[in-house]
Amino acid sequence: VSEFVSIMQGCNMKCTFCIVPYTRGPERGRPIAEIVEECRRLVDHGVREVTLLGQIVNLYGRHEFPKLDGKSPFVQLLEAVHEIEGIRRIRFTSPHPIGYKEDVIEAFTYLPKLVDHVHFPMQSGSDRILRAMHRPYKASRFLEICERMKEARPGIAITTDIIVGFPGETEEDYLETRKAVETVQFDQAYVFRYSPRKDTPAASMPDQLPEKIKEERNQDLLALVDSIVERKNHALVGTTQEVLCEGPSRYNAARLTGRTRTNRIVIFDGDARRLAGEVFDVAITETSGYTLYGDPVLHGMDEENAATSNAETPPSTTPSALQMTESTRP
Repeated sequence: VSEFVSIMQGCNMKCTFCIVPYTRGPERGRPIAEIVEECRRLVDHGVREVTLLGQIVNLYGRHEFPKLDGKSPFVQLLEAVHEIEGIRRIRFTSPHPIGYKEDVIEAFTYLPKLVDHVHFPMQSGSDRILRAMHRPYKASRFLEICERMKEARPGIAITTDIIVGFPGETEEDYLETRKAVETVQFDQAYVFRYSPRKDTPAASMPDQLPEKIKEERNQDLLALVDSIVERKNHALVGTTQEVLCEGPSRYNAARLTGRTRTNRIVIFDGDARRLAGEVFDVAITETSGYTLYGDPVLHGMDEENAATSNAETPPSTTPSALQMTESTRP
């Protein structure tokens, strides 16, 4: 139903906490035609959603392929995949602020198969820490891009990665990160305590923080993100959301799971043989943790055969902001 498609390998950025540039080499992109052909084959096997995957996905092809009509190779690729019949949804991960040019933002205004979600790693809200991480942007630029994305696609969900406790991070630095989270109101955040990675520049930096401080900041930020997500999910109760059915729930095979266009997990009753791979509306009736529950609204479908009765409700869980109930981001 949903598959990842690698569009490039390697990375040129050399963030001081990351080993990827040293193990996978410089960035290099696959030809657009080759990627499109892979996507077509996936559609022939029942795939309805593709996630275009790259270490810095929006820098795809910048050295190999030319701009056309002012559009970057990445946007050209988005347009090409968008033309494939049978693909209902397109996702991409993970973009970098340095590659978030106007053409990428503009694509969300005219490519409806692009979902209402982007995973956009911030890492820190402190300019000083971003410099230490060798992330070549300021927090203000990151926030500006988020605002532009919300203008281009109203209702878009923005999720992120954040590292707390990076070497030299002061309380003031951490509070700047916390403020950025409050400003953006992320729909999900993977919050990590900094951990030294062998053979990376950050591992030998001075002012490594005590684990106690890292944990305190980690828990504080997780609590903030959880509160934001809880409020946003409760606001969806009583609404109807478009869902791509992925099949039986991991926790209760008698129920089905799917994702909204904003990447929220939804649990509902139904027949997997009929509904897996289908896109339809679900009326949201309740929420628990990071998961929504609802009833399918099967316009034009055989509701009697599609729906199942007396299905058990899976155990209620309230995962942290680092977790998702049905699956986790790769």
